[in-house]
Amino acid sequence: MGRGSAARALAELAGGAATGPVRLWEFAVRLRLLGDTHVGAAHDTPRHAAQSDVDLLVDRDPGTGVPRLRATTLAGLLRHELARRAGTAAAGRLFGGAAGAGGEDGAQRPSPLHLDDATAELPEGTGVSVRVGTRVDPDTGVVARGALWQTEVLPAGTVFTAHLRLHVVEEAEEAQLLALLAAAADGLTGEGPGVRLGGRGGRGYGAVRAVAWRARRHDLTGAAGWFGYYGRTWESRHAEMARDLAREPDGVRTAVAAALGGQAAEEVAAAFAAATVPDGRRWAELRMRVAVGERPTEAFVGGWRGDAPRPGLLMVGEAPGLDRLDAVDRAHRRRPAVGARGRVDEQPVLGDTALFALLKRIGRRLAGDLAETGDAHWRAWHDRWWGADTAADTGRRGSASPSRIRLRRIPVLAGGTEWRATRLTVDALFADAVEGRLSADALHCGGQAEVVLDVWEPDEAVLGMLTLVVRELATVPFDALGAGAGVGHGRLAVVSAALLAAPGEEAVDVLAALTDPGSAHRTRVRRWVDAWVAAVTGGTDDAEGS
Repeated sequence: MGRGSAARALAELAGGAATGPVRLWEFAVRLRLLGDTHVGAAHDTPRHAAQSDVDLLVDRDPGTGVPRLRATTLAGLLRHELARRAGTAAAGRLFGGAAGAGGEDGAQRPSPLHLDDATAELPEGTGVSVRVGTRVDPDTGVVARGALWQTEVLPAGTVFTAHLRLHVVEEAEEAQLLALLAAAADGLTGEGPGVRLGGRGGRGYGAVRAVAWRARRHDLTGAAGWFGYYGRTWESRHAEMARDLAREPDGVRTAVAAALGGQAAEEVAAAFAAATVPDGRRWAELRMRVAVGERPTEAFVGGWRGDAPRPGLLMVGEAPGLDRLDAVDRAHRRRPAVGARGRVDEQPVLGDTALFALLKRIGRRLAGDLAETGDAHWRAWHDRWWGADTAADTGRRGSASPSRIRLRRIPVLAGGTEWRATRLTVDALFADAVEGRLSADALHCGGQAEVVLDVWEPDEAVLGMLTLVVRELATVPFDALGAGAGVGHGRLAVVSAALLAAPGEEAVDVLAALTDPGSAHRTRVRRWVDAWVAAVTGGTDDAEGS
């Protein structure tokens, strides 16, 4: 073979097939969980075949048994996030056409973005824990018979290192594909109603943040770029990208700009910087500061004064840790939490499923009190926003819908202290203590937490309902959180509340609107409450929202 033929053969080898990519991007991202997360297994394990009594297991690598995040799971979450922001057509450009859906020419478009499975790195001193869940009957407020299950969860601080590859077939589309990937990655900032990993995301589970990104660009039209990528093993590629992640953390846009700057690709860099992906999401945000306790009666005598709540006791119970099994029988829930600098510490939490159930119960009571008790209209409206409970009505099976009101993250309590109480059982006949029936509880006293609710595609009626939920918690709490409600435990008091009706709008100070008739916020709140009254009583048809 002559020198010219060898050069042509090498060029053809480097260029790949005629329809192959001309550029290949490698990405690595470190994802850190911000709260309890359940990424379930892809198949059900029969109870008799399982190694434990846990009903819902986390997905694990079949070879090592290490918890993992499947590539298909992460790809689906990013696709859904991009579709919410920019529409299904934009999501199809980056993630390919869905099964049975064609492109503009009717042909199926493969995904230019490829992902790998990621295994979990748990924080030191932690492990996969088991949470016990129950179902509370919304009509009676007590646990339904037999509705008990156990779920494995990954703790806050768990890290997944995910690897992605973007194949660019046409040079002209490189900047736009990068912009679409950056828009999808915006859902991994940990702020706003973004990506949630695994199940029960509406109850605060699965909050995640991308703490570091790295990117490399390979020009496959030249021998150096071709061998620079294909001349390495999968293991070496992943190891090199993981080492790069140990440097100063960057966002995805900074990582892309650095990779383009290193190759002097000014034209692509300028096009990427100028590319915009519009965010078409519509959601409302209610941000509350909630204290464990209740306001004294004096705070409501002669007009609202907004006195600071008196500390109260809270018990969202779980089994105590191994370090104090010999001291207490029940303890208020404490979970690993990620601090400002990434440090993971065990902290008391306000609640997740129990907190969401409390807010849902208040909304249900308000709607039921306003409308006729047997009217199905208000129940349908309530279920549309808080989620349908198909188990309560077998005739509605198959019509379940997820909640459009979601708890953004599991609230962590700041302040307060542990308070231990000793309990004994008293014989109802002789009024004596029953021998051997002595127990100790570790409750939490006082403290405050930030609670954030996101509402997808809101209308004015649901904003009015949220306003009234705040009013209930800011005044006299008829509903309580956790155990011991009959003896005064679990009282919550809202000390501040801001309701953002849409991104970019001015937030409404709900407490000012409720307590100050002359407040500028009062007019908006009045309109929302009127819309809620009309929606619940059937005064207007808002089945699809506004």
